[in-house]
Amino acid sequence: MVLRFANNIFERLWGASNVDHVQITVAEAEGLGTRAMYYDGAGALRDMVQNHILQTLSMLAMEPPVSLNADSIREAKLNVLQAFAPDSG
Repeated sequence: MVLRFANNIFERLWGASNVDHVQITVAEAEGLGTRAMYYDGAGALRDMVQNHILQTLSMLAMEPPVSLNADSIREAKLNVLQAFAPDSG
């Protein structure tokens, strides 16, 4: 968050007018290792997408939070995720 919001060079460039798209690549060199038992129950989709990739996406795309407390950061990240949710109407 410091790199993104406290750095004037990046903050000016980090907007919809300057960013065409973002790609998040998940490349694991380690393999399953000791996580095989966890993957059997939860699956890679739940582990990687639900936890790591959506956290990364929300940190990259969120607006500056009102403050640096946990609730403000969570709300800023939630706004990003809700923007991707399909409309129910």
